[in-house]
Amino acid sequence: MADKCDCEPSGECTLDRYRRDIAFYKSLPTTPVAYRNEKALADIMLGEHAFGFVGGGGSCSGCGEGTVVRMVMAATLQVYGPQSMGIVAETGCNTVFASTYPYNPFTVPWTNSLFENGPADALGIRLRWDQAGHADRRLWVFGGDGAMYDIGFQSLSRLVASGHDIKVLVLDTGVYSNTGGQTSTASFTAQVSKLSAYGKAEHGKQEKRKELGRILMAHGDAYVAQVAACNINHLYKAVMDANAYPGPAVIIAYTPCMPEHGIADDAANRQAKLAVESRAFPLFTYDPRRGDSLAERLSLQGNPAVKEDWSKNPDGTTFDFISFARTEGRFRQHFDAEGKPSHELEASQEDRAHDWRILQEMAGIR
Repeated sequence: MADKCDCEPSGECTLDRYRRDIAFYKSLPTTPVAYRNEKALADIMLGEHAFGFVGGGGSCSGCGEGTVVRMVMAATLQVYGPQSMGIVAETGCNTVFASTYPYNPFTVPWTNSLFENGPADALGIRLRWDQAGHADRRLWVFGGDGAMYDIGFQSLSRLVASGHDIKVLVLDTGVYSNTGGQTSTASFTAQVSKLSAYGKAEHGKQEKRKELGRILMAHGDAYVAQVAACNINHLYKAVMDANAYPGPAVIIAYTPCMPEHGIADDAANRQAKLAVESRAFPLFTYDPRRGDSLAERLSLQGNPAVKEDWSKNPDGTTFDFISFARTEGRFRQHFDAEGKPSHELEASQEDRAHDWRILQEMAGIR
């Protein structure tokens, strides 16, 4: 999103300049294979079929969801081809603000489902595709944390239990971004947002965050991963493994939301990195193909200091969840004039430490 004007210093209007620039970009040839590095997965974006999400969705400037959607689509289309993918996009920032007919933000077939039944919709599509001999097509469901953690959780659970070859992308902003920023069960304890305001009686959200990844691992034979766009190789590898997995796979992606997290428009990558480093959102992959035990299946690769409770800054100081909270507006009211955190924020930090220790134990590290 950008401000438009009728006459820029060059003499042309903003839209004409963008039309000219896009026309020039589209006239360029594809990057030759010789200039791509297969080991650097970021080079997937140089591929012939990398651009499956072309913009025009109307989401906020710098939106953390848009980047992840582009990466997931690039990793799928570049490997399986431009006619290989379909999407069920649940109501959320990725679809409500999407381009209206005849314009389209996706280059592949997609349907817009209700907030709570994207996985159920996808089950019907998968069965029909298989019946028609298209078992090789990749089918993805896109939805936010409100849809997947909350109102649509039962539908997601049923999809995972079904064993069908469907892939799910959960865009985790930790709030109902699309409807004004209410808290969801993905919100952190003490987080301040609509319906969980900071007042005299209560100071932000009271209950603990639901750990969707751990719940889905308990379903057994499903591929599960938590990813963030700040770790490019980890995200691409997880998506490629999910696509290759012969059954249900769920990718939960940390996607910063500028207005609801209280961060700058250019801060999505930085805040995702801080969320990983502070244990606010640990990275992991859970692949049943690795073995029978939890320790064999679960990998915490991609996190800093995997054997420690907290990571450290370059100067040796601890970087914990409270350090992360200091960088975002949604936790601002939990710090007094001297910068001391509230009791609620300290409880939220202990919850994050507890989640990390459980993951360490499951992975055979603790």
